Amino acid sequence: MRHSNGSTRSSRPRGKSVATRLLGGIGEIFITLGVLGLLFVAWELWWTGLGADRERQEAQDDFYSGLDLQAAPEEGGAESASDSSPDFEVCYTLEDGTEIGCAPQMEAAADAGEVMGMLYAPRLGDEWAAPIRHGVGPEQLDTGGVGHYPDTQMVDEVGNFALAGHRQTYGDMLGDQHLLQDGDPLYVVSGDGIYSYEIYESHVVDPHQTEMIAPVPNDLEAEPETGHLTLTTCHPMYSNTERLITHAEVVDFQPWGGDVPEDISHHFDDADALAGAR
Repeated sequence: MRHSNGSTRSSRPRGKSVATRLLGGIGEIFITLGVLGLLFVAWELWWTGLGADRERQEAQDDFYSGLDLQAAPEEGGAESASDSSPDFEVCYTLEDGTEIGCAPQMEAAADAGEVMGMLYAPRLGDEWAAPIRHGVGPEQLDTGGVGHYPDTQMVDEVGNFALAGHRQTYGDMLGDQHLLQDGDPLYVVSGDGIYSYEIYESHVVDPHQTEMIAPVPNDLEAEPETGHLTLTTCHPMYSNTERLITHAEVVDFQPWGGDVPEDISHHFDDADALAGAR
C-alpha cells in the first residue's frame, strides 16, 4: 500500500469567494435594471405615442363630424361668402377694426368635457393638428392633444388663451415647439369659426413661474386689451426642469361661411361636415 507523504496535492480549482459572487450578483441586478429602464423609455416614447396618435385622430374626426356650422351658406343659395360676409356675434374689436366673434359652441364643448376645437401650426407640418381639451390633467394631455389651462381666458375674451402639451411622450404634440418663429401663424378652429394668431415671442422659464399665462403674458399687473394664445411645454427635451413658452396675438376671426385661411384649407378638403362652409 502506498502512503501519501504530503508532498503532492490535488489541483482542483478553488470556488469563487463570497465577495466575487456578491459583486457578480449586483452586476446582474444592474444589467437587469438597465434593460428594464430601456424598455420603460421605449414604452414612454413609442408605445404611449401609438395610443395617443390613435386617440388624436379619433378626436379630430369626432370634432368635425359634430360641428354645427350654422353660418355656412346653403348650396345654391342667393348669396355666397364671396359677396356677403356671414353674420356673427362680436365679442370685442381689435384696434384695426377687426371683429373677434364669440365662441358659445366652444364654451359649451368645454363645459361638456368634449374637444373644444383644433389647433393648427403650419410651421410644424402640413398634417400637424392638435385637439384642444379643457383642462391640463392626464385625461386631457395623455390623449394626443393640448389642454386649456382652466383659469385662463377663452378665445373670445381679451386675455390669454393658454395651452399645455407634452413634448416627448403621449404623441409629443409640442415636441417641435422650438421650431416656431416670430411671425408664424397659429389657428384655433372652433364650431364658431377660425381664430387666427401671430407668434411674437418665445422664451424659457422655470416651472414655478406662472406669469406667462397671466391675462397679459409676463405682466401680472397689466389689464388685457386684446387676445393672446400661449403654448407651454417641458424644456429641454427629455427633461422637465424648465418650460418652453410661445406667445401669439390674435389678428383675425373668420366665421364659417367665410374664407378658410389658405395654409390650413387642405385640412378641410375631405371633411363632409364642412361642405358648403368654404
